[in-house]
Order: sequence, then C-alpha cells, then structure tokens
Amino acid sequence: MDTTRSKDDQQLRELKTQVEELSRALQEMKRRLMLSEKSALLGQLVAGIAHEINTPLGALKSNSDLFMRYTFKIKAMLLDPESPGEVRENPAILKLFAEVEKLNRVNKEASDRIVEIVNGIRRYARKDECAPTQADLHEILNSTLAIVHHELKNRVIVHLSYQADPRIHCFPGQLSQIFVNLIVNASHAIEGRGEIFIKTYNRNSDAVVEIRDTGKGIPQSELARIFEAGFTTKKNGMGMGLALVKQMADNHRGQIEVESAVGAGTTFRIILPAGDLQE
Repeated sequence: MDTTRSKDDQQLRELKTQVEELSRALQEMKRRLMLSEKSALLGQLVAGIAHEINTPLGALKSNSDLFMRYTFKIKAMLLDPESPGEVRENPAILKLFAEVEKLNRVNKEASDRIVEIVNGIRRYARKDECAPTQADLHEILNSTLAIVHHELKNRVIVHLSYQADPRIHCFPGQLSQIFVNLIVNASHAIEGRGEIFIKTYNRNSDAVVEIRDTGKGIPQSELARIFEAGFTTKKNGMGMGLALVKQMADNHRGQIEVESAVGAGTTFRIILPAGDLQE
C-alpha cells in the first residue's frame, strides 16, 4: 500500500509540474500575443497619423512655394531700374524684403523637414511585414531619427558612425521600432542636455547597432529585469517598451547586450545575424 501511495504521490508531483509548465507556457503565449497586438496597433496608428498630416502638409508646401515666387516677382517689380529711386533705394523696403526672404527660407526648410519626418513615419509604418526582406540598415536608422527628431531637438546631440555593411535581411518596421524605443529611452534618460552615440559595425558576419547615451544610467539591481513585460521605473510607464524590443530582436534571431552605470549612461547593442531569416 505504501508503494501504491508513493507512486500516486510521484504522479501528483509530475502532474503538478506539468500544470506549472503549461501555465508558464500559457502566460508566455499571452505575453507574445499582447506584444504582437500592440505592435500591429502602433503601426496602424502611426500610418493613420502620417496620412492625416500629409494632406494639409501638401497644401502648406504648395502655398509656401507660391509665396516665394510671388515675393520674388514683387521684389523684381519694385527694384526694376525704371521704378522711382526712392522706392528702389528705400532702406525700409530693402530691409523688409531681406526679412521676407529669410522667413521664406525658414518656411521652406521647415516644410522640407516635415516632409522628411512624414516619409520616415510612412516607411516605419509600412505594414508589419509577414515576411522579412532585404533592407538598408542605415536607411532604417536615418528614418527612425527623423521620427524621433522632436524628442531630441535643441537638447540632445546625436553622433553617427556607420561602419557596418548596411545590407541586412530583416523586418524593417520591427527593426525601426526597436531603434525608436531605444533612442527615445536614451533621450528620457538624459536630464537636460546630453549626447547619444549611434554606431554600426560588423562583428564577424553579424551586424551590430550600438546606441550609447550620456544619461543617468540604470542601477545594477534593475538591469536584469529591464526586458520583463510590465517592469518599469517610469511614473506612467507600462513596462512594455523594452519587452517589445526583446521580442522583436528574437524575431530577427538577434541578441541584445546592455551595459550601464549610474551617472555614466547606458549602452545597448543589437546584434543581428547575417543570412535569410526564413532559412
């Protein structure tokens, strides 16, 4: 009877272990589904925003171009040699046109910048790819920087050093989202002014993207948990950003290295293996 009870106890322990393993597997599946749904929703949201911006942007750019042409014509008429000297040589008029031309240049640069940002957003949101494709790593980084420009301007200086072979087989939208999350996190870690260093290089046949900031750094006690879904040190954070980064790096069969010291900043390295992801 003791033998029978012992076998029953063993079976119960084994059953309990299986239930625990199934429970963990279910939680992991739920986490992956949540990340996938969030990624798809974010892509749709960003694509919608880009579309909404594009229409008024087209009108703004067209009007700006017309304004520049009209200003040039008016200036030519007023400064025509046959115009009265008091008009052609009037300091107030000359100063006014100099200011108008300066404003025109600023408006054109601003419009071009907005176009660049919108194009970057559209490339970023161009579908959560079902299949990986060949892409240019540096083009993805440049598009990402256009997206996050508002987070960095007038406060954070970005230094670029592109040394890797830019050709890579990847999910471009997911890769861009990885870089968005890491660069925005780097920006938030910098209190006041600071710098972000983005570097690419090859490690054997792998491509490495290194993002280093001069921010406040991450305590060692928190470093091991930063990729856990739900873990956050931000007041209003959801704890999904770096978990999403980890999931999408896994989708690329990649790895993430992180180094940090309080007061000395943080470095993330995304290691992307060479080769076709469908192999």
